[in-house]
Amino acid sequence: MSDSADRARLLDRFPEPQPTEDGITDLVGTYTFFACLVLRHALLANASGGADHAVSCGHAELTAMGMLDQNIAGAAFRAEEQRLQRLSASGNAAGAWDTSVRAGWERLRAVVSRIVTEAR
Repeated sequence: MSDSADRARLLDRFPEPQPTEDGITDLVGTYTFFACLVLRHALLANASGGADHAVSCGHAELTAMGMLDQNIAGAAFRAEEQRLQRLSASGNAAGAWDTSVRAGWERLRAVVSRIVTEAR
């Protein structure tokens, strides 16, 4: 079993993907659930090389970014994610890694800011 598959199995032990009686009802839980879901699909895509997990990863990421856009005025994270996914799928992904890393940091800052604002 590949390292990625092992990591996906370990991720399944995290509390975020575990079903609960009440479901996910809080802000932090929602964002951490989507982070775990995207990471799980990315790890499985890496382990299998299959398109199914990659498509699931992309769908989960677009859903999470759409939710973030709905909760942050003027945000366009979903559109940026669509652009990055198209770039990645085009085979012309020059610079996609650096762009994705920058986008990831922007998204993390936005989520942390949203959580801090909600906590006030």
